[in-house]
Amino acid sequence: MGSALVTGAGGQDGYFLGALLSQKGYEVHGLDKPGSENRMEAVDPACRWNVSLFDEEALRDLLRKIQPSEIYHLAAFSFVNTSPEQEREVLKNNLEATHNLISLCKSELPGSRFCLAASAEIFGTPDHSPQSEQSPVQPCNIYGVSKAACHHLVGMYRSLGYFACSAILFNHESSRRGDQFVTQKIVKTAIQIQRGQANELRLGSMDAVRDWGFAGDYMLAMWMMLQNDTAADYVIATGHGHTVRDFAELVFQKLGLNLDDWLVVDPEFVRPAEPFPRVGDASRIRADLGWSSNYDLEAIVDEMLQAALKI
Repeated sequence: MGSALVTGAGGQDGYFLGALLSQKGYEVHGLDKPGSENRMEAVDPACRWNVSLFDEEALRDLLRKIQPSEIYHLAAFSFVNTSPEQEREVLKNNLEATHNLISLCKSELPGSRFCLAASAEIFGTPDHSPQSEQSPVQPCNIYGVSKAACHHLVGMYRSLGYFACSAILFNHESSRRGDQFVTQKIVKTAIQIQRGQANELRLGSMDAVRDWGFAGDYMLAMWMMLQNDTAADYVIATGHGHTVRDFAELVFQKLGLNLDDWLVVDPEFVRPAEPFPRVGDASRIRADLGWSSNYDLEAIVDEMLQAALKI
């Protein structure tokens, strides 16, 4: 199958994508920041790199050395709630890094194929639901702005003849999700409560709706996008919305607990109500590529709980 490069290979998505590509016979190369080498568990140690996406010369040398036929760009500052002091860092790590990588891939490896991990945050506060590839791109936070710019950058390079795709990923979870995300916070805190190590779960907007899928399913979608004859952008989503309360109640129920006995709604975490839920319409990728999401919400919760209970 040739060689593939996965940036952000030490993260949740990098793990599932690296494992998938390895199973399909690729020589998988992983790239992440220094100190992340041990986190690139799905990549052979000999193929782990920490070349900076801002070091044009070193990045060019790496691309020439490994000659990837497929590039999956997952690396990004990926936490939505950023402080004003972090805005420059977000733009640099997301937009500038993406431009450096895709421009070098086009010039050095014109026959390669490129897939960007974009985000449903590009839709901001939508004026309709569900959101599709035709929905307006109107981000409302700096992370969404950076991802929207990267999304348009991919489209520009595609118009120049390079095979470049943008995977518009809605929320996707797994046991490898970082602790700063609400799903993992709920799972870990619920287990601590069951073990007598915590006495409350503090959350904000319990009625906020999200379209939660499984990270492994979504990485399969990105791979399928690069096997297609034509480069195109796709929304990757389940099409089913669930509230934060739905997720939390399911977790607590599976642990034999009553959520309301432990829940504290903290005004500091409450966000303005969203008039239209953040739910994705993945009908295009289902029709074009035959992809579908295999994990429902209960299966995602089961996977996360089983892993966390072993810790």
